[in-house]
Order: sequence, then structure tokens, then C-alpha cells
Amino acid sequence: MAFDDRPYMAKMNTLKEIKTANWSWVHINHPTELEAKQLARSFNFHELDLKDVLPPIQRPKLVDREQYLFMILLYPIYDRTTRKIHPVEIDFFIGKDFLVTGSSELFSPVADFFNKHKKDTAIKTVNNFVSPIELLYEILKRLEYYCLPMSIHISNDIDYIENAVFSKTDKAETINEVLRIKTNIVNFRKTMNRHTRVIQHLSGKVGKFFPDISHDILKGIVEDTEDLWMMLENYQDTIEAIQDSQLALLNYRSNKIMEIFTIFTTIIFASELIISLALLAFDSSFSILIDPLKFISFSSIWLVVILWMLVFFRKRRWM
Repeated sequence: MAFDDRPYMAKMNTLKEIKTANWSWVHINHPTELEAKQLARSFNFHELDLKDVLPPIQRPKLVDREQYLFMILLYPIYDRTTRKIHPVEIDFFIGKDFLVTGSSELFSPVADFFNKHKKDTAIKTVNNFVSPIELLYEILKRLEYYCLPMSIHISNDIDYIENAVFSKTDKAETINEVLRIKTNIVNFRKTMNRHTRVIQHLSGKVGKFFPDISHDILKGIVEDTEDLWMMLENYQDTIEAIQDSQLALLNYRSNKIMEIFTIFTTIIFASELIISLALLAFDSSFSILIDPLKFISFSSIWLVVILWMLVFFRKRRWM
């Protein structure tokens, strides 16, 4: 059935669409209330689902409606300015003869794929997909591939910071870098947290609208998501171990500084004590400087005490 032949659809307004012989693909960037109203008129989507495509970002889920499936997935996006990862929401309305996608911001894997085929007047590539579910599989596969370079970049950051921790433990930027990488891993994991469950749920619902399509069509996506999740778990364990090592090194360095400071303070205190006793032993504070014998005696006692303290600290392994 062609896109315009469905009785519950009105004429598309400003929504961009790609038509094939039997189905159509609509994609929206930054959905607003205007696009939500147009989708309501054109597809008769449930108002709760249309509300979910609007800000703020929703949690991943799959909703089974009578005429379509509504799915929300989150994907990570890397901000080159802040060098931080944050989630972007991708919405899917999956029907027997339509696929509607939307993203909370201009997300290049989906937008570029749509625009590429929008410019192709023959729509050759899209026509190669027998049904919307096959196109959905291609989109999900591209989104998974989009995540792989990001995970490799995190792995490279971990390798770099692991070496930097042992050579720059006193540098504030190294501490900040560890926290940045850890935050990116947490945000990455947060976005991919429910992917496997949602896609597995979708795989069980495919037969409702596409009885001729194998339920295993999404199996590859599930496996790739599980592999990516295992990589993220490994990254999290590694960065936590690096952070623990960094804190241990910082504590060790701080303890060594405090140890030296304590020894230095103890020697100064002992010197002041010796000087005070010497002043009490002699009638005049200047007599020590005037009388060479007194000065040599005082200096010898002071040096003996200081050397004894150093030897004592050394034997105790305090320095």
C-alpha cells in the first residue's frame, strides 16, 4: 500500500519524507509541537507518544500500539568543545507501511543517511529495503557503528592517562582528565543501559506487522550492543583502578611530604630547645659568641643531638 493511500493520513505539511512503492520514511530533527501536530494529523499517533518525542529526553522504551510500535533509544554524542559525552534521543514510529524517525538534535548518522537518499531522486538504495523493518535494521546498525569509534577513543584516553598518572601525579590536569574520562564512561553506559532489552522486546514484536520477516533480523544488533556494553564495563573497571592508583600515589606523596615536614619541624624544635638551655646555662646570651670555648661546646652539643636524631629516624625508617 502506498503512503498516500492510507485512510487515516492527511497531506504531509512540512514533514520531509521519502516514498517508495509500498512504504515511506519520515525523519524529523529537533521535533517541536508543530511537527507533533502534523504527525498527529498524518499518522494518528497516540498523544502520549507524541508528547514523548518533545523535550526533555525520555528513557528508552518500546510501546506496542494497535497500528504501530513506538520505540525510544538513547545514543551517545561527543562534544568536541567540552570533550564530554551526552545522550541524544532517537524516536521510532514503526508501522506496516511507514517508518518515522526523530532525534532530539541534529544527529548525523540518521540525518546524513536520510538526506543522502532524499537527494537521490530515484531513491535506489531505500527501494532495496523490502519493508520499514529492514530500513530500521540498517539505521540501528549505523548507530551502533557510530558508537564504536567513540569507544575506541575512550580506550585511547585510558591508555594515555594510565601512563600520565605515574609521571604526573601532582598535576591537577591529570586528576581532571581522569574524572572527565570516568564521567564520559558513565554517560556512555547510561545511554546504552536498556538497549539490549528494548531491541530484544522489539524483535519479539516484529511478527505483528511483518509476518514474513524473520524474528532474528535484529539479532545482530543485540549482539553488537552486548559486545559494546561489555567493553564499557571493562573501561569502567579500568578507569576506576587507575583512579584508585592515582589516589594511592597522591596519598603516598602527601605522606612523604608530611613525613619530611615533621622531621624538619622536630629538628627545629630540638635546636630551639638546645639554644634555650644554653642561654639558661650561661649568664649572657652574647657570652657564647664571645668565648670560643663556649661556642665550640655549644655547637658540638647541637651537632651531636641533630646527628643522633637523624640516625634514630633512619634506623626507624622514618626517612
